[in-house]
Amino acid sequence: MKVNLSVDEKDFKSQVKVLRKKLNECLTNGILYDDFEEQLNKLSKIEETLLAGLIPYYRVYANNIKKTSMQIKPIKQLGAFSFDSFLQTTLMINEKLFITSSIDGKVQFFYIDVPDDFSEHNQLEVEWSHPIKEIKERISFIYKLNDKVILLFGVRGGCYLLSSDNFDKIPDVNGQIKVRMIQTDHGLKGFGRCLAINDGLFVVENEDEKLYLFEVVKEENKYRLVFHKDICCTIPDWTALERINNDYFVVGTKMGKLYFIKYENRRLTITEKKDFSNDEIRQIRCLEDEDSNKNSLIVIGNKGQLKVLSLLEDVKIRKTKMNDFKGNLFEVQSKQGTAVVLSEDGIIYLLEENFGNWYLNEEATIKEVFFTNVYKLGISKYLLMDIEGKLNLLDIDRIDTPKDLWDLPLYQ
Repeated sequence: MKVNLSVDEKDFKSQVKVLRKKLNECLTNGILYDDFEEQLNKLSKIEETLLAGLIPYYRVYANNIKKTSMQIKPIKQLGAFSFDSFLQTTLMINEKLFITSSIDGKVQFFYIDVPDDFSEHNQLEVEWSHPIKEIKERISFIYKLNDKVILLFGVRGGCYLLSSDNFDKIPDVNGQIKVRMIQTDHGLKGFGRCLAINDGLFVVENEDEKLYLFEVVKEENKYRLVFHKDICCTIPDWTALERINNDYFVVGTKMGKLYFIKYENRRLTITEKKDFSNDEIRQIRCLEDEDSNKNSLIVIGNKGQLKVLSLLEDVKIRKTKMNDFKGNLFEVQSKQGTAVVLSEDGIIYLLEENFGNWYLNEEATIKEVFFTNVYKLGISKYLLMDIEGKLNLLDIDRIDTPKDLWDLPLYQ
């Protein structure tokens, strides 16, 4: 097996030998070379790069040393408030703070005290805020404008602006959060499913199966919403949508079709159409590889349908075998080389990326557990919500970092 690394191994070994010789001389005469520490730091960084390049090789070719597995861990709930409904939508504000809306119209924050090192922490803790009293309608979409401003779009047409000077911790919604309606200029009866396709630019569904464009404009320190009723496109029986990059997104349908749509020259244009299956598409997500690049799409649907599509050059379906799924697949999230898929049959599937290819890790599958939602939290860490509104941690035990390699019994 030929190993392709970005580091010249021979040159690295040569530099290590030279530095070791200098260290031995120092131990003999007690004189430390002026540039010794600088060279040591340089070699340490090269070593980190070298080990990072070796990680996928160990995951693929030395899995007898370390097999990837998944474990569900409960999260301890703190405080007087909890979540007692079903989620409508969720936004990750930062690595610890989330904002959620439920199907019964409640908007709440939850805060997870995520430690720097998960391995040294026995159990995570979550705290929920009181529901925001000013919001009385179900929220279909939440969008973060900046570090201090969040927008919420309601199914009855309300557009709410939440602002705070401190979104670092769980906020006191009665004192630290300002809520106000923003001026709207639209003909929509309400905001259905939405997607942000660029900064302040969105597409939204209407009752006639059309996707319309609208934007959030800031003028004189005030925000207002502008609806472009002349910029739209019709997608029959559509079910899911996902942004690919700026002004470019994909829509899935009940008949298993994929429509790729581009916004340019003040028009929404269907640039490509593909057949996914004869069954309903339930969700589409960008897959995030180990370097945080989003070069692939995952499309899931009923009857275990799952395909991975490459976004490099023209959109094309990868030939990776993905036929071992059961039940209706309805939820997927991806973070830095992993993806978690939920099935209505009570199964959690794990997909992993190595050398640019995605594959199903059958050995890591967890069965007979029923969760309604999954959200990415960190590298190999996901949040799961059960049917009672309780949060759990899905901990994926795999080789992710150079430190993980150092901790392995490599010569066992």
